[in-house]
Amino acid sequence: MKSSFLTSVVAALLLALPSSAFAFDNKDVLKMQKAGLSEETILAAMQKEGGDFDTSTDALIELKGAGVSEKIIQKMIAMHPGGTSAAASASSDSSAASAVFLQDFPSIAPSKIEPVVGKDYFTRFTFHEEKNEYVTTNYGRGAIVPINTPVKLVSMSGTKMVLKRLDTNQELKVDNEEKYTNRPITGIASMMLASEKTPIEKLPDEVATAVKNGEMRKGMTKELVLMTRGFPPAHETPSIESDRWVYWSSRFVKLTIVFANGRLSEGRGII
Repeated sequence: MKSSFLTSVVAALLLALPSSAFAFDNKDVLKMQKAGLSEETILAAMQKEGGDFDTSTDALIELKGAGVSEKIIQKMIAMHPGGTSAAASASSDSSAASAVFLQDFPSIAPSKIEPVVGKDYFTRFTFHEEKNEYVTTNYGRGAIVPINTPVKLVSMSGTKMVLKRLDTNQELKVDNEEKYTNRPITGIASMMLASEKTPIEKLPDEVATAVKNGEMRKGMTKELVLMTRGFPPAHETPSIESDRWVYWSSRFVKLTIVFANGRLSEGRGII
């Protein structure tokens, strides 16, 4: 009887606490992202628990650097006090913003090369790395390595390649999953490395920024999508000439994108 009374008192006290005591914050989102939970799961948890998020510039940059998706970040902004009006404003500008991505763009991809160990190159596309490793399954999670990052090809043999970032001295191990890429490590090197920078300054600022940040946007050409996200695994996308590409957000979550008339038209979470 006494135990039942205490339980009732504790429950009443918990219900009396302000809801913000249990609200999600940035640390919770980062923990779930690090644990590999899907975008849908994180959004569902945010919706259920409510949120008390830091949406300052530095906080948003930290979230993006940790691989948190644009959809989650935008939801955090919308849930922040004043966020609804900000989201509405962004929505009203969306048609104007998308028009930028529907312009005619020149082909700016550097010529393909056969990289040589010991020489310096630039990355041909933006990709994500986790714990200093990039797996060619090309997961969309972890820290971003932007297009045009200067690197040295330290070694290349078997299914592995080692790159050294010349801007940070960080070593990146590239692990080629041949059953998914259908290419040897030399082919991966040609796909990833260029002898010169990609001249993204020829693109409108908004487009160039999206490419560097790894943000696919509707209206992008196939070339721009490759620069932004890298190549989809070949076992489900055997040809980039097709209009349906399949990426993996994480080990268990697929992201299918669709092109219409050569332009990105559909994809979960892509605006």
